[in-house]
Amino acid sequence: MSKDKILYIDSKPTRARMLPLLHFQQYQAFQQALEQLLQTITLADGQEAGLREGYQNVQLLFKRQISALSAEDFAPEHAPRWQSLQTEIYKQMRLLETDMMLLQASRSSATSQRRVLSVRDRLNTLIQYCEALLQL
Repeated sequence: MSKDKILYIDSKPTRARMLPLLHFQQYQAFQQALEQLLQTITLADGQEAGLREGYQNVQLLFKRQISALSAEDFAPEHAPRWQSLQTEIYKQMRLLETDMMLLQASRSSATSQRRVLSVRDRLNTLIQYCEALLQL
């Protein structure tokens, strides 16, 4: 038997979310910024055009909104899951910062391509964590 709680709103079943609305909106905005950066890096193929601005936007959203979120808004049984995902996002953001610095410092085309792949993988991982949080 499923442990999901089902609410009926306008006679339509809706799964109850443990993620508070404010958290949901902030993770959604963060995920959209990550997806936009992923699209930029894919289209730019590692060129400087738009990468720095897109990355700064992601970093700003993370610092101002995501890192400021607290487990206090969660029921005690849900806080550990949220904290685990939040910790992973924090770790991946630090690694993304390193990947971006290495990409900007790369001199050869082959090195740049490898760095672009690393950044893409990191962005995809962050997007997956956001998706997991948005499903809570």
